[in-house]
Amino acid sequence: MAAWRTKWVREKRDIALRLGSGGCGGSYGEAAIILCAVLNAMAAEVWSGRGLDRKRFVELLKQFAPANLQATRVSVPLLIGYLRRSGKELEAGLLRDSFMNYCNSRVLTGEEIDRSEREILGVCNTLSTSELRKFSYANLLYEEIRSGYVHQYQPGERADSWPMTQKSNANISYVNVNLVGERDRRIHFHLRWISELVIHIAEEVDKISKNIPLPQPSKWWVDVFCFRWNWSFPLNLLTIERRGGKRDGKTTTEVYG
Repeated sequence: MAAWRTKWVREKRDIALRLGSGGCGGSYGEAAIILCAVLNAMAAEVWSGRGLDRKRFVELLKQFAPANLQATRVSVPLLIGYLRRSGKELEAGLLRDSFMNYCNSRVLTGEEIDRSEREILGVCNTLSTSELRKFSYANLLYEEIRSGYVHQYQPGERADSWPMTQKSNANISYVNVNLVGERDRRIHFHLRWISELVIHIAEEVDKISKNIPLPQPSKWWVDVFCFRWNWSFPLNLLTIERRGGKRDGKTTTEVYG
């Protein structure tokens, strides 16, 4: 097993953390750019080709990140904000009542508030899998941190470079902000979490170095569509009789794309 990649990644990780701590006048942004560039580089090694940047970045985290770092976990505050702005007040309310029954001013961490796809669909099964995966940590890291800093040298609109929590062991946390008269939250990816990701992923990629590049997946994880329709769910009552569904919860349809 060739371990040169892990050695190289450790060197970049160390530079990033020094910059993130203020070394050489650096900040969170410089550290994030380096760490995300390292992830981008490894993703491009594993799956070569053009026009795949987001897909393979997310796929890298899905396939090679350790389970304890929860790269596929869904950001509940950002998902709720999206549903609210999309006019899906009922769905937003269901998730808020189930997972975010906190004071608006409370500073939250991902460990407290965020959930798996299965847990969210257990509460609100009218959401599609692809819709949820847009709010996975893996996809948000790409869209809000990697792309935000590469293209605008700042985090995206749904993220923040400063943590509000004082918990030193937090991986993901949220920053309370006021938007259009309503309190909302932005996500913060702690550098410690991103740096652990890059090291663990490098170690896993080193294990398969003789086999890369790998064939592209027939379906990229972030783009898989699965819509579960449970006829007993209140949101579906208007279509039950027309579609022949049952109110006892025994009729469920799943559609994959």
